[in-house]
Amino acid sequence: MMRKLLCLMMLCLLLPGCATIIKEDPSLTLKPQGFIAPVSRAPIEGKETKLAALHFLDVYDPWDSMNRHIYSFNARFDRAIYLPAVDVYTTILPPPVRDGVTNAVNNLNEVKSFTNGILQFNGEKTGRAFSRFVINSSIGLLGIFDIASMWNLKSMETGFADTLSVWGVPPGPYVVLPILGPSNVRDSGGALGDFALLWYEMNWVYDLAGVTDGRTAIGIGESTIRGLNLRANVPFRYYQTGSPFEYDMVRFLYTKKRELDMEREELGSSSAGKPYMKKEFDTPRKNRELER
Repeated sequence: MMRKLLCLMMLCLLLPGCATIIKEDPSLTLKPQGFIAPVSRAPIEGKETKLAALHFLDVYDPWDSMNRHIYSFNARFDRAIYLPAVDVYTTILPPPVRDGVTNAVNNLNEVKSFTNGILQFNGEKTGRAFSRFVINSSIGLLGIFDIASMWNLKSMETGFADTLSVWGVPPGPYVVLPILGPSNVRDSGGALGDFALLWYEMNWVYDLAGVTDGRTAIGIGESTIRGLNLRANVPFRYYQTGSPFEYDMVRFLYTKKRELDMEREELGSSSAGKPYMKKEFDTPRKNRELER
């Protein structure tokens, strides 16, 4: 009898151990995966998909497939070349020096704003651009210091794209430009006009400085610094939005921004010195692993 009771007690002690099943959450054992957006995969026209719920993001984009491939190329170029070059630029030049470069570039851009202010028949933009250029080029030591802004004379930068819009040119289809990014047909034409004006402006600067030899090399260096400085001041990083519809979001935001810009032009409510949708934040270098 005692033997049976002893066996029964041992059996009761063993049962909980036999019933215990060790389970491990698979997500705890998986390596972190970076987000990769299939930017080259466009929805099939006429086929019902989950993107139907995102119809509010629709933008006139007849070159959708080509634009997505260019967007993918831009992301790869940004990750492999542009951002590493920006890292070198920001490492070599301390923030105060980079601020001086930004101010000098913005001062040269006042010539563009002055020219387009005249073409737009906008006296306020024309007068403000002229005043800022004179003040910053003289007291501000060739634009290194933005004295005009300290005197509450904020910039009202404008370009040929805005001029074309004022003249009644429609935006046209959305297009992604290699390296430059989102645009449309009108803004692309405006960018060409800005580049042409910049070329004449820099040759004028070289003439004033007495530079006759090596203008091509100096121009390449100046354009490179402009590009690096511009990218260093743009916080956007490809594939860090956390959305599989990043291309659609960027397309919508750019188009809506330009629509609002032009509405403010028509209403005459352009705010000086306050770029639309400007957001300042830092992106740690280690997060760029997610771009892969």
